[in-house]
Amino acid sequence: MMPTRFSSRNREQKPAFTLIELVLVMGILVIVLGLSMSSLLQSQSAQIFNNNFSKLYSMVNTARSLAIAGKGQLDYTDYDRDTKNHLSSPPDYVTPANYGVRFDTASGRANVRLFADIHPPLAGALGQAGAYDDGTIYPFGHDLVLDSYTFPSKTVLKIIDGNGHNPTTGSFFFNMKYADISFENILTANTPFVRLQLTDQTTGACRQIRIHQLAGIPEVGPCT
Repeated sequence: MMPTRFSSRNREQKPAFTLIELVLVMGILVIVLGLSMSSLLQSQSAQIFNNNFSKLYSMVNTARSLAIAGKGQLDYTDYDRDTKNHLSSPPDYVTPANYGVRFDTASGRANVRLFADIHPPLAGALGQAGAYDDGTIYPFGHDLVLDSYTFPSKTVLKIIDGNGHNPTTGSFFFNMKYADISFENILTANTPFVRLQLTDQTTGACRQIRIHQLAGIPEVGPCT
């Protein structure tokens, strides 16, 4: 029996990629991957910035809320001079004169402190109004630091009043009775409000907290 012969036209044709096609596919994959990475990095930067801004707002709002509530603090070293302290039964509490926030941007990286103003008492359980002892830590210093946060190097905080005054350090205090606000080394003459502007140098994002001296209510919005 004669062997069966197959012509080349009857053989199955297998598809194949040329070198040019492979190069084009790889190029498209690289572009798509690059776009995806860029979008991911931008999303991460935006999330980090939002977290930093939320931290700033939380500390400002917490100071106001504590003042409105008249929140007392454990009296570790008998600040109110009633011969009782945190070891007494029941434990003794002291009422701060104010709750406030301290800003320090002089080092190039912004540091913000939420504190209870328990300066050496003048009378009774209230300390001296509007006094913050920079660099002290409770109970060894005068004021009780409740929270402290240092922003990343690419996140810039500016304190600006209505005249454009931009101090590198300063504090503001929420009064315990009315939660109105007073400022230290921040406001210049004839300007009733201050803006806390937070900027991300990587993405250019900027948000601010505007605080009026009389109302004392933190208002969040875009930078102006």
